Amino acid sequence: MTPAPAAPLLQVNDLSIRYGKGVPLVEQLNFTVRRGETVGLVGESGCGKSLTALAVMGLLAENLRTSSGSIELEGTNLTALGQNALRGYRGNRMAMIFQEPLTALNPVMTVGAQVVEVLRAHRRMGRAEAERRAIELLEQVRIPDAAERFHDYPHRLSGGMRQRVVIAIAIACNPALLIADEPTTALDVTVQAQILQLLKSLQRDADLGLLLITHDLGVVRQVADRIVVMYAGSVVEEGAVDAVLDNPQHPYTAGLLAARPHGSFSAQGHRLADIRGAVPPPESRPGGCLFEPRCAHAQADCKAARPPRSAAGQDRSVRCYHPVGKPN
Repeated sequence: MTPAPAAPLLQVNDLSIRYGKGVPLVEQLNFTVRRGETVGLVGESGCGKSLTALAVMGLLAENLRTSSGSIELEGTNLTALGQNALRGYRGNRMAMIFQEPLTALNPVMTVGAQVVEVLRAHRRMGRAEAERRAIELLEQVRIPDAAERFHDYPHRLSGGMRQRVVIAIAIACNPALLIADEPTTALDVTVQAQILQLLKSLQRDADLGLLLITHDLGVVRQVADRIVVMYAGSVVEEGAVDAVLDNPQHPYTAGLLAARPHGSFSAQGHRLADIRGAVPPPESRPGGCLFEPRCAHAQADCKAARPPRSAAGQDRSVRCYHPVGKPN
């Protein structure tokens, strides 16, 4: 008898986030992350990726609210918890690596003190024990001379070293879920490869669920197991990373892939393709398919109503009336 699949570590169910009196920012969002799995959340800037991560962490701004749906971590509905209860999860059972480490770190505290702060808040360690553990964490994320760097302020470290400190803070309490929001932004390719390798190593050792937010499809191909493509606050395609990137079904996913550099123009005659127009602002989204105004394949029914989420093969889904990929 085949055992039932394990329950998802993170399950986002029909999540909607609104601004002010009702402007929809994220609408009916659904996806899961399992233990030991890396899910790549991709899309253009303004599609709602970082906002989704902040909602999971319970860090939405005061003028934003989850208007419907739920976010479940290890079976607990986080959207039903108050701020005091959420603090027990944030930094403990779930943690986030923010986009820019120089702004994420406190400039007037040493990096060691910032790691110690997390340990003492969630593990109730004494200062000496927390300092020893903090140095171990800095060594774990491969910061050379960790005992010396413990006393440095963030501005004295390189971008790659600051990112490693942010990762050390995130993994300090052995979270089950790690959210990495553009963890390689502004890093050169060598350091980027090191950071990605570090994340995968940490995930493998601790069986973490990793939600990786990026618009670099090359990074997604390299490290993710599944991909979730967002457009204008909604998921338009989801599936195993190789299946989606090798055979995109949604015109938006196909457009993102076509826009990637893929050869030398002078040698091979390749031109970069672009997606015309821009992501619509939340208050001006079309009534039909959200991508319809920018889509070269749009037809009359695309303007009439938003397409439902439909199966596009095993463990795949797409929101499109007229998929562009080959049938699975």
